[in-house]
Amino acid sequence: MAPSGGINRLAVLLAASIVLAPLPVAAQTQAAGNGRTTTLETITVTARRHAEDAQSVPISMNVIEGHETEQISPASSNADIARSTPNFVMQEYGGHYMNIGHIRGVGSLFPLSPDDTSVSFNVDEIPMSAFGLPPSTLDLSRVEVLRGPQGTLYGRNSQGGAVNFVPNRPEFQREFRLRGEIGSNGWQLGEFIANMPLIDEALAARLAVQYSNRDGDIRNVVQGGEDGRVTVGAARGSLLWTPSDVTSVLLSVNYDRNDDTTPLWVMRDAECYPCTGLNPRNDFQRRQYGTNLRVQHDFDAFRFTSISAFQSMESPQVMDLADGLVYGPSVDGPREDLTLVETGERNLFQEFRLSSHDDAQVRWTAGLNYLQSDFDMLRWAENLKTPRFFTYGGRLNTDMRTRSYAAFGEVSMPLGERLTGVVGIRVTHEEKRVAYLFNGTPPDTVDFFRQNETFEDTFLTGRVGLNYQWTDDLMTYASIGRGAVAGGYPWVPYNVPFGIAEAGFPTSVSWTYEAGFKAAFWDGRATLNGALFYNDVRDGHLLAYDPDLYSFTVAALDYETYGGELEARVQVSPDLTVFGGIGYTHATFGAIPEPSLTGARTGGRVPGIPNLTGTLGMEYRIDAGRLGIDQGEFYVNANYRYVGSRAVDVKRAFDLDDYGVVNARLGWQGDDAEIYLFANNLFDERFEIIGASYGPGLDLVRPGVGRTLGIGASVRF
Repeated sequence: MAPSGGINRLAVLLAASIVLAPLPVAAQTQAAGNGRTTTLETITVTARRHAEDAQSVPISMNVIEGHETEQISPASSNADIARSTPNFVMQEYGGHYMNIGHIRGVGSLFPLSPDDTSVSFNVDEIPMSAFGLPPSTLDLSRVEVLRGPQGTLYGRNSQGGAVNFVPNRPEFQREFRLRGEIGSNGWQLGEFIANMPLIDEALAARLAVQYSNRDGDIRNVVQGGEDGRVTVGAARGSLLWTPSDVTSVLLSVNYDRNDDTTPLWVMRDAECYPCTGLNPRNDFQRRQYGTNLRVQHDFDAFRFTSISAFQSMESPQVMDLADGLVYGPSVDGPREDLTLVETGERNLFQEFRLSSHDDAQVRWTAGLNYLQSDFDMLRWAENLKTPRFFTYGGRLNTDMRTRSYAAFGEVSMPLGERLTGVVGIRVTHEEKRVAYLFNGTPPDTVDFFRQNETFEDTFLTGRVGLNYQWTDDLMTYASIGRGAVAGGYPWVPYNVPFGIAEAGFPTSVSWTYEAGFKAAFWDGRATLNGALFYNDVRDGHLLAYDPDLYSFTVAALDYETYGGELEARVQVSPDLTVFGGIGYTHATFGAIPEPSLTGARTGGRVPGIPNLTGTLGMEYRIDAGRLGIDQGEFYVNANYRYVGSRAVDVKRAFDLDDYGVVNARLGWQGDDAEIYLFANNLFDERFEIIGASYGPGLDLVRPGVGRTLGIGASVRF
């Protein structure tokens, strides 16, 4: 179970954050004349589609740079990024729900469709499906986590924020790199990266391939062995063509695979926790293929960018609905309460964009965007023994079609010597069609039911803001933002098996009010950033379960969140960098009509949202020459990541325990080689990620990954 004493730990974390003041990632630092580091290096981001210093961007953000991204486990990439970012939590439901997050408490209360998410995950500016694979951290330049609505540039599903994965691009130099890791619980990682100029200063290629595996550590008391194995594979190939100094064409193709046998739930109070009684084991398989063509040309007065992308995802999944530890030995038999699900999704993305040059005094971006998504699902079940799952009997087909059209523009202009204004707006038109076809198993369900529905909506998103540069090292900003998550119909129609038409859900809209500051001090050796926010969300999407009726209810509820974050980083000495941050979010429901089938109540706590999150860490580096080695540096780094308690559902049947995770690394790094020891979840905390209550005595949770100890090495040539 998760540790106690969270308030005491957070008090220490808060004090350290205020005193030490770092961003959640330890950036590299600029070198002094003696070769040692003295000041924090400028971090360049493209969050607003322009290259600019992160400290000058009036958005609360966390940036994880190149070498730091390699310390993110491929088996839990999204969760690791969230835990390193205050006020960002992943809802790790498992199964199909891979890209579901909340930033500052804003997010779908339960994802109802592949695009029902309030946090946009983007790889090289291409949005990922909520049901898609977690974006790979293979060969990345950086990860940018943007807090607050990003509806102008990122579209309809960035109501809470956006996470941008920025891959490395081909360069005109030869480079090969190998990296490998082995560790406990069957941990294996292999990676190969190759970069090659094909035509001098005109054509370059880059290839990156990665494979990782971690064995399960959740005991299966029925079949023996362990559940929870995760296998991840990723590959990306890129070609960069630069026919002139002002034109570039980048073509990328990628393949991702993510398989696991992780239980969706285990009994919270089982004596053998974490353990399961699944028979057979869950088997989740996911495949994703994609291609991306980016064309950019610099005219004298502006830049033209075209981005064209196609993605295809497939996911066959086998689930044992009735865990023998939960429902008793009568359902321990193989293939009892067995459900099989096959999903497929094909997405087409096109954006045309005009923008000012990066060095323009007035910066602007305008464009047109089109997204086409085709999603299908086939579900069937067999040998159902548990009444709770009788409605899963039969065969269900879901076909969903989405067409989204958008036009957007944003401008940032000086209003005085130190005052800058920002105005952005995006208009989006959605067209959706859904078809349900159900062949049931009477008397538990109807024999046959068909439903066809359409949904259309047009809505605005955007923001207005001001920022004031008091000095070269201090900026304050304030903004008002409008966010939205498109409405539609659920991918699983819970009423259709009863012969009742499934209702749709409306577009969720929100207003966000934010004020913040970004400061550098101590002669560039420290930064301190902070922000306060208030979110007013209407029609947040929710799926609620009634254990008495064995039924689900789709609803749209209002809620509000407020709080803030404080982050800092300090170059304490040429050898020592300290970094950390803390976030506070208070999230409650608005007025709930009575009676409510959801179980939510006015002023109740929004599920899945911790009040407190935080991170604190350090990195210490010394010249290897001080220890008698000719080249390189020895280093040690460690970080502590905290997530507070969370309500498990809208009824607050129970609260998930708070937890803290410690990661550490010790190594030597030279110009062309590196070797290191690492520990992920050093103290083996079996923390609770999410949970559910199926009634008295049936409290279920999803456990986090246990400790992994290992050794790794890399070489360049």
